[in-house]
Amino acid sequence: MFIAGLISAAGCLFLIFKFGVRKVISYDIFFDIAITAVLLASFAGTYSGMLAAMIGGLIVSIVLFIMKRTMRHEQLMFIKTNSFPYRKFTWVMVDP
Repeated sequence: MFIAGLISAAGCLFLIFKFGVRKVISYDIFFDIAITAVLLASFAGTYSGMLAAMIGGLIVSIVLFIMKRTMRHEQLMFIKTNSFPYRKFTWVMVDP
């Protein structure tokens, strides 16, 4: 069950890296909840499956927490501009 949790956490983290980790870690709480819920739904049925899902969710949560506190990341912000359109959404770099 520990190995299943570790492998599922590694798979979820690889998907996060494919999405673009600098953009994902700005919204780490949403991704923590979503990944844990998906793992719980996919491993539901046995006690060891639920424990593997919780271990996988815990590992993902810890990794995203550490990355958010140590890496520069991008956050989607609504900013003003001098040209048309005068307000737009853009990704802005944020220091830890």
